[in-house]
Amino acid sequence: MRYFYILILLVAFNTHATSWKEHKVDDPIKSGSECLVNNVRSFGGYVYDWPSKYDQIFFPYTSSLAIWFCNDSGFIAFIGDFDNITAAEKTKISEYLQENPPLNIKSLFSKLKLLEKIYSFRTLSAESSNTQKRVFAYLYEQINEFETANKFRSAALRDIYQLLNTDLATHKRLEYFYIAANYERQLGNIVNSKLALSRLLKEIESIKDDELKSFGNYLLNLSKETPFIEPGGKLAPLLEKDTTPKPEDEIYYLVKKFPEACHEELQKFFNNIKPMFTSHFNHTLIEKNIVELLNIRRVLIDTGSIPHSTLADYHRYEGIEPDLNEKGESWKSKSSSMCRSEVNEFYDIFLLESSRHIANVVSMIATELTGVKSNSDYKDTEITLEDIDQLLVKKSMFYLYCPAQDYDVTEYEVCPERSMPYKNIFIKLKADILKSPLKVNDRDGIQRLFAGFSSLDI
Repeated sequence: MRYFYILILLVAFNTHATSWKEHKVDDPIKSGSECLVNNVRSFGGYVYDWPSKYDQIFFPYTSSLAIWFCNDSGFIAFIGDFDNITAAEKTKISEYLQENPPLNIKSLFSKLKLLEKIYSFRTLSAESSNTQKRVFAYLYEQINEFETANKFRSAALRDIYQLLNTDLATHKRLEYFYIAANYERQLGNIVNSKLALSRLLKEIESIKDDELKSFGNYLLNLSKETPFIEPGGKLAPLLEKDTTPKPEDEIYYLVKKFPEACHEELQKFFNNIKPMFTSHFNHTLIEKNIVELLNIRRVLIDTGSIPHSTLADYHRYEGIEPDLNEKGESWKSKSSSMCRSEVNEFYDIFLLESSRHIANVVSMIATELTGVKSNSDYKDTEITLEDIDQLLVKKSMFYLYCPAQDYDVTEYEVCPERSMPYKNIFIKLKADILKSPLKVNDRDGIQRLFAGFSSLDI
């Protein structure tokens, strides 16, 4: 059951939205100084399906925001890696930065170059060093520094073969064989790539533990794309869309307890119901989030204050049971007599998962507003109209605009095809803020908000 629940989470949280929050940390090099850095605020299971999976590198390390830089001292490191620096390492780093003060460290390229230098003074474990090389490879690739990226992959590959001769945990052995297969092929060594894949398969076949077997099957499924990796350039393979129906590996752990003769019917049911979670989840998050913010905004305007308890009141959310029941009953009526009982049991599991889905929607809706509450508690101040309006603009812009570039300099383009399903909500939003102007200082942001409205003919 836990595997199926993980699947539903991955489907439900596929909103493709990561968020960050700035905070201050102590500068490990300059005593008494602080560094303004970013910490992850929220993300979803979709990050594990990004192209970085071919390097087995995952968010937040795929983002330039996960690089922490101290303006005062010039120290730089990956997110959370400001501790465990020895006195000797600090001395070497401090001396280097004094002799070579970093200038204009803004682009991803400049950050990566400084990271390389600073980490050259630090001692990492063999496994951590290997992971870091793969992070460097992925990030350099994002700025089209393919030669540099592949140098890091070559170095990581050499390390992997050395590590495979040590006493590694099983999951690491599996991961390393998979990465080796990808890197060998990307470097043009096709025979070595096939050999790594065969060793991966052999390792998986010998596993007895169910969870390790699950991880092995995940890598085995990914490895089907390895033969499509082209030497040089980007690691991610260019895959042609295959319209041939294929069995869903995702539901293996759910259907395996049912007779094999019913697997195809259960697969069809899964394919029929699965989209409801993603589309419903996304639609609900967008509409409910903006509606709740407008409700809170109206109370603040009318009364001047709002109880903190209001920020956690989502009892009006009804979930997807009506639609799910209608679709499920319709599908059950078409099931074969041979698999009717199996179909009914499978359907009952989906009803249980829908209730969990509701809980997840409620939790996600509460996240941003809870952040506003926590921030006001931290400041020991009341929630203000400006707090709500800033969040309202931020959420609305996210659904009115699409990122055209996802790295150092992110540009945004209006994308009405994305926001059109929510036109009625944005009509309500525009009417509200025309009646009571937004209390935010970002005039450019407000202009862009109205430009987004115009793209929907509002």
